Amino acid sequence: MFEVVTTKKQQKQFETTWEYFCNKFGWVNDPYTPNGIRYTVQHPDNRKKVIGTIEFTPYSSNIKSSTVEKHFAFASIEMIMQHQARTWEIDKLCLHKDFHRMGLFREFISIYYHHAIQYQPKYYVGMMEKKFFRMARIVLGLKVIQLGEDQGSSHNALVPVLLDIETIMKDKNLLEKLLADSGENHQQNKKSIIRTFIGQYKHYFQKK
Repeated sequence: MFEVVTTKKQQKQFETTWEYFCNKFGWVNDPYTPNGIRYTVQHPDNRKKVIGTIEFTPYSSNIKSSTVEKHFAFASIEMIMQHQARTWEIDKLCLHKDFHRMGLFREFISIYYHHAIQYQPKYYVGMMEKKFFRMARIVLGLKVIQLGEDQGSSHNALVPVLLDIETIMKDKNLLEKLLADSGENHQQNKKSIIRTFIGQYKHYFQKK
């Protein structure tokens, strides 16, 4: 289960959860950007309890306004700069360690899908915690690209990554499987999800 942060109460829950992990692992707590789209992951048995967070922000190569550029020179990657207007930064990504082995990482698949349907990004870029990177690679394969060397200690290393979300959204078979695995694609709304996908991305299939 997840929620889009739209209220002051939800923002406070987001901040409390994220800043707890920053203090625990020594991560840098970057500013909360005004144009950021934030999501919280809820406890599977208690929606009032937040156990994870993620923030999406339109990518900026300006180190003063970017939440990720100060940690890695994403602007040096040609494919990112060619599609800067359709690239989003991923930041403040965390999930309580007690839930890592419960399959709740796949809840982020539903969040990526929700954001991608609304904003139609081409790439996501960011600094991903090493364990998250490994899980993402297992689920998404080479559509998660490591752009540089790990940063930080081996205990809490961060990996500069690019997620090719457009390719994922164009792959109907993969998308359907991911949504089914995440719990988003139940049998009763399966056709509705695919119709929504085709409606949002039909222009991709019309291209040669």
